[in-house]
Amino acid sequence: MSLPSPATTTAPQPKRTTMPRISKDEARVLTFLAAVLALAGLARLRERPPEFAPGLQAMDVATAERIVGQKVDEERRRREPLAPGEKIDPNTASAIELDRLPRVGRAMADRIVEERERGGPFRSLADMAARVPGLGPATIERLAPNLALPDGPPGGPPTRTLDPNRASAEELTTLPGIGPALAARLVAYRDSVGPFRRIEDLERVPGIGPATLRRLAPYLHIGP
Repeated sequence: MSLPSPATTTAPQPKRTTMPRISKDEARVLTFLAAVLALAGLARLRERPPEFAPGLQAMDVATAERIVGQKVDEERRRREPLAPGEKIDPNTASAIELDRLPRVGRAMADRIVEERERGGPFRSLADMAARVPGLGPATIERLAPNLALPDGPPGGPPTRTLDPNRASAEELTTLPGIGPALAARLVAYRDSVGPFRRIEDLERVPGIGPATLRRLAPYLHIGP
């Protein structure tokens, strides 16, 4: 006579908890906070004998807290959505404010500021699209409702080609990517070295590289 097998019981499985995911921006802030707090901790070494912390720059806790607070406020502002009808002026806005534009991101916001500082204010949406790498017509069309710039062509690239050997500095500033400083260098170069014999000669002017020349070429001609 066979005995019945003992009933098998399954031990209750522990409930799995899902850790909340954090965004890249939040991870960046947490990394920054950890670094600042580590520096604040190291700063306390100044109370120890010099041989334990040679040349260490002191950072007190209050300074660390202020830096952390500023960084948190900055990240919060970057993620703050635009209000209905809000417009941002790319000629005055910081990279933080530009990052608030839909699907712009940090890298693009930084490029906009860098190009503005290099080539002067943007004169129109078309000018901005032509000068900022990665910011093409489709992206500009999407951003247009939130940008405080004219559609152009007033203030934008010239509607006729210019001869760099005869155009004034003021006329040269209407070219995409040419600010007052670069226009002055163009005039100074042609006055001291001589006229440009071909469009490619403009690359000899400091500040004009291949990418800038490609943007300029459709607006230039060398006259007789």
